[in-house]
Order: sequence, then C-alpha cells, then structure tokens
Amino acid sequence: MSPEEGGPDKSGKDGSNGARQRASRQAAFRRIFAAGSAAMAAMRSKASSSSLAAWVEAHVPAAWRRPRRLVLAGASLLAAVALIIATRPPATTLPRHPAPGTTVFQVDQRVALRFVHSTGSVHVSAGPSGQVSVTENRNGITDAIHTSYRQQGDVITVTVSIDNGLPLATWVDFNVAVPQDTSANVAIAAGTLKAVGLTGNFVLQDTNGSIWAANLSGVIALQTASGSINTSHVSGQVSASTNNGTITTISTRLRGHSLMQADNGTISFHGSLDPGCHAVFRNTNGATGVTLPSGSSILVDARTRSGSINSGFSSVHVVADSEGQVAHGRVGRGASARLSIETMGGSIDLHRGA
Repeated sequence: MSPEEGGPDKSGKDGSNGARQRASRQAAFRRIFAAGSAAMAAMRSKASSSSLAAWVEAHVPAAWRRPRRLVLAGASLLAAVALIIATRPPATTLPRHPAPGTTVFQVDQRVALRFVHSTGSVHVSAGPSGQVSVTENRNGITDAIHTSYRQQGDVITVTVSIDNGLPLATWVDFNVAVPQDTSANVAIAAGTLKAVGLTGNFVLQDTNGSIWAANLSGVIALQTASGSINTSHVSGQVSASTNNGTITTISTRLRGHSLMQADNGTISFHGSLDPGCHAVFRNTNGATGVTLPSGSSILVDARTRSGSINSGFSSVHVVADSEGQVAHGRVGRGASARLSIETMGGSIDLHRGA
C-alpha cells in the first residue's frame, strides 16, 4: 500500500506528532499552575503583612514604635517585675517538732522573738547554731492553754491564749535556745525575762515584768516599762532602762556609750568602766549608788537638784550651787572613762570598792 493510501509510514508519523503535542500541553499547564501558586502566596504574604502593620498601627502608639522607645519600655517592664519580686513578704517557714512541747525554727545570724499574751517567764540561753528552739512548760490547768507559732523571715511569734476565768492560776513558761553568737531581739508582754550565757547584740524587752541578764557580752539593751533590771557578769555597751523599778548590777563592765536610767526607782551599780567608756546614769525619782574598783581611772561629773551627794573619793569635790549639788573630779590616773550622774530627786553616793 502506498503512503497516500494510509500505509504504515503515515500512521507512525501521526503517533509521534500526537505525543509531542500532549507533552507540550502538560508542560504549559505546569508553568501556569506554578505561576498561579506563586501569585497566591504573594497575595497571602501581603495580606498578612498588611494585617500585622494595621494591628500595630491601631494598638501601639506612634512614639512607642520607635526602636529606642521600645527598648525603654522593655526596661521599665523589667524594673517593675524586679520591684514586685524584691518587695514580696518573706516566705513563711514551717517549724519542726522534734519532741512534745518543743518547736524548732531555722534562722540565720539574727532573730526576733515576740511572745504575745504570755504571762509566764521566758528563759533564753545558748543553743546550736542555725536554729532557735522553744520549749513549753505548762502550769495549772494545762488543757485550757492554747499556743500558736509563726515564723516570717527572721521574726518568730508565739501567741498564748487561756480559756476565760483562768489567767491567774494557769500560765506557760518558755525555755528558748538561740545560737551562741547571734543578734537577738526578745519581747514579752508580762512575766520575767532571763538571758544567760550569750555573746552578740541583744535587745530584751518586757512590758510588765523584771529582766535578769547574766554572763552576757556584746551590745545589750534591757528595757522594761514596769519592773526591775538585774545584771551579773555582763560586759559590753549596756543600756538599761526602767520606767518603774530598780536597776541592780553585780560585776558589770561597761564599754562604749552606756546608759543606766530609772524614772522611779533606785540604781545600784557595782562594776567598772573601760577606758574610753562614757557611762550616763539618770534617775528621776530615786537614789543612785555607784561602787567602783579602787584602781579605776574615771572623770566624774555628778549633779542632783533635790538631794545630797556623798563621795568616797577624796579627789571628787562636792559643792552646792543654785540648782542643787554638783560633784566634779578625777579618780585614778592613766586612760580614763567618763561617768555622768544626774538625779532630779534623790541622793548620789560614790563608793570605793576593793
């Protein structure tokens, strides 16, 4: 058969042409699809960028959109967060109970103890480092006594409550052990406050009761509104003050700026003053007696408006003036201390000790 009649040569050429046309159409379709996809992605990106830009423009002030202002705003935010963290109240620490009636708190080098509504005695002594232990000794009808403990930072609060009608016949005494070398502030509402065998900085406060301090050294403040103050073998910068009571010291060695003050009671001091010490004794309405070692070196300045001055030291001369009696003089030689005594209504007696 001839080619014009549709033989084998013609059919082969027709098949090859068809295949090339189909491949060309597929390639064109792929190019069109890719171009469409790229256009759609570009449109979505533009829309997203436009939306973000519109949101920023709508919600962020123009001045803040500047980079420098953004940095300042971030710094202010961080400072506010740091301030909030720094001013948070200290976390409350849970105590331990190693034995019945004993509560132990973890502390650092400083502690404050507050005994609220307590009418018994509080005895403070030296204990292990890093902790404060409080032991109850209940008296009377013990079932009527209720105690609670709370520690916040370096402050420990002990609250006592007693059922109605039993405050006089029922009470709690506390034994407290603090680290040997520490700074402690102990305050009680009533009763006797005792501190023994400690070194450091101490403040002992009693609203209505006496204070006893023995074998203490450091910077010591003893304060009671109504009650006596008694010290024995105490050494350091001492401040003792009572509004209504006596002050009695035995073997007490004063340093730095020390004060003995009684508003309505006697002061009886037996002890010594270190060189460089300036001790001030004030008494509003009561006698003041001072006994010093024979080898003391002290500059004495004493004055009373309504009372007498008696000196056991020949170098301290007593004279009268328009405002009462005064005494001045130097006791001993070498580096000296200063002793100032002032009373409104009461005698002053200076004694030479052994």
